[in-house]
Amino acid sequence: MRHLIQKKPLPPSLNAQIKIHKPNNPIRLVVNNTNAPSYKIAKFVVNKLHEHLNLKYHYNVKDSISLANDLTELKIDENHRMITFDIKGLYVNIPITETLAITKHLLSEHNDEHVTTQILMLLATVLQHNYFSFQNNTYQPEKGVSVGSPNSNTIAEIFLQHLENTHLKHILRVKTHSILHKMRR
Repeated sequence: MRHLIQKKPLPPSLNAQIKIHKPNNPIRLVVNNTNAPSYKIAKFVVNKLHEHLNLKYHYNVKDSISLANDLTELKIDENHRMITFDIKGLYVNIPITETLAITKHLLSEHNDEHVTTQILMLLATVLQHNYFSFQNNTYQPEKGVSVGSPNSNTIAEIFLQHLENTHLKHILRVKTHSILHKMRR
C-alpha cells in the first residue's frame, strides 16, 4: 500500500486553458491533481472501476478519426438524423451522490458485495477530496468533479451512460417505432 501514498503532497492547483476551438475562446478550468494527497489512490480506484465495471459505449465515439471512418460507412437517406451533444460544464455539474448510487448498482451486477463495498468506499473518499488552491486560497466546490482528476472521465462516463440508457435509449426507441409505424402504412 506504500505505492498509494503521495510522498510530498501539495494541494491541487487551478489552471486555465483557452478553448481555441470555441467561439469567443472561453476558458476551461483545469485542476492539477498530480501532487494531491489522493492522486495515487484516485488512479488506483479508476483502475479498479474499469476492471470491475461493465461500461458499454453505445453512443460514444473514440475520437474524431473513428467518427469520420464510421460516417463514411453509413448508408444515409433523407429520413436519417444525426445529433451531437456538447455538454457545457459537465464535470462541475455531475451529481456525486447520484453517481455513487449508479456506480453501486453497476458494480453489484457483476461483483460480490465485498468488492462493491470496498470500491465504493474508496471512490466516495476520493470524490470528497475535490478542492484546489488559487492565489494562496483553498476552495472546495459543492458539487461535481474537477477536470484533471484521474477519476473525472470515468465518473462522467458512468453518469452519462446512465442518462443515455434511461433517457436517450427510450427516445430513440419511440422515434424508431414511430418511423416504422409510418413506413408500414
